[in-house]
Amino acid sequence: MKFIKSLVYVSIHALHRYLGKASRGSPSLFLLQGWFSPGLLPCSLLTLQPLCFPANCDCLNGGKCVSYKYFSNIRRCSCPKKFQGEHCEIDTSKTCYQGNGHSYRGKANTDLRGRPCLAWNSATVLLKTYHAHRPDAIQLGLGKHNYCRNPDNQRRPWCYVQVGLKQFVQECMVQDCSVGESPSSPKEQAEFQCGQKALRPRFKIVGGEFTTIENQPWFAAIYRRHRSGSDTYVCGGSLISPCWVVSATHCFIDHPKKEDYIVYLGRSKIKSHTLGEMQFEVENLILHEDYSADTLAHHNDIALLKIRTNKGQCAQPSRFIQTICLPPLYGDARFGTRCEITGFGKEHPSDYRYPEQLKMTSVNLVSHEKCQQPHYYGTEVTEKMLCAADPQWETDSCQGDSGGPLVCTIQGRLTLTGIVSWGRECAMKDKPGVYTRVSKFLPWIHTHTRGEIDLAL
Repeated sequence: MKFIKSLVYVSIHALHRYLGKASRGSPSLFLLQGWFSPGLLPCSLLTLQPLCFPANCDCLNGGKCVSYKYFSNIRRCSCPKKFQGEHCEIDTSKTCYQGNGHSYRGKANTDLRGRPCLAWNSATVLLKTYHAHRPDAIQLGLGKHNYCRNPDNQRRPWCYVQVGLKQFVQECMVQDCSVGESPSSPKEQAEFQCGQKALRPRFKIVGGEFTTIENQPWFAAIYRRHRSGSDTYVCGGSLISPCWVVSATHCFIDHPKKEDYIVYLGRSKIKSHTLGEMQFEVENLILHEDYSADTLAHHNDIALLKIRTNKGQCAQPSRFIQTICLPPLYGDARFGTRCEITGFGKEHPSDYRYPEQLKMTSVNLVSHEKCQQPHYYGTEVTEKMLCAADPQWETDSCQGDSGGPLVCTIQGRLTLTGIVSWGRECAMKDKPGVYTRVSKFLPWIHTHTRGEIDLAL
């Protein structure tokens, strides 16, 4: 418990009665200076009420009201295992929220961009509607902490975040418990249906949106193992059949051994496990034979990974794991089509770390004629590539998104139209992201998967 130095005016006669001791002198008030924990002195002794502790502990979750050894009239809550806080109101075992999170009492304390929450008892928050000194603060889960709560029944837990000189309500980085629930019926797991996803709320941020894997259940997170036993996120990929993931060759060209990699499906966070995820070894790693890279462009930038669990199984369908449809050999998405990109990519090339949460954003396909103009990329863009950009140049794929999917709707189906490959900077005007054009590599995919994937060639 944190102690702060306090100046407290105490009625000397009340203090005498409380301690049972005599004192010389007759002033009615004196200045007591020392180290006290706010809330440990009985309210009857103090004129500064916010510093006092009520006689009734109001312990929650099975907590017991106990007295201090030497001050029997001063009480506090003794909390059971997994609970803490002044009233045992904080459930340390909660890592996700139910419903809209009104009853959430866990310890998540950052917003969707990773910014720290302000404490509910901080000076700036005391001026807001919801703070730790409300009469109903205990019931709402508010107290001397900065953990996310949902006192007003918004769509998910939130907190106040300091942005410049102002404080804003921001939704929190905490997972919905339903993301980890099993499908409600066996039929949902019976077989893969490419391009199908469970639509979930998406939370907009600058440069894209944080999302959960249910929005992009075909997304594969690829990591490289190190001798130390740790692993590092390398690239994204897309599940195109139960045993096959497609990605970009440039992700693996410096370390081409299949044993160096592991693949996760159903994962929403880059460094922590997600309920419902599956981990796979790479049984076979196939890089395109004609891959090459010049100053900027990557040519034939496509790779295949055959995946198996340590028990020899391929991916199993669920609401978190699904295949993405491959495009038709002829009839690609039209230029101007709005498409989605997904990954753990950085917001800016200079960022030191990747974001913790999976991100997605939308971009429009750009015509070859436009992308091959001199002030775009000129002849570096070939017919085996696609360009896509946000019309306002505000969002884009960036470092860490490589290998991930560019998904467009073709003939009413969500389809893997491109693979994140290269580009100059991120969200730079007149420099769209460039993607491997998947439709141009369908024969190559068919050949190297030995017909395991049903393609309409």
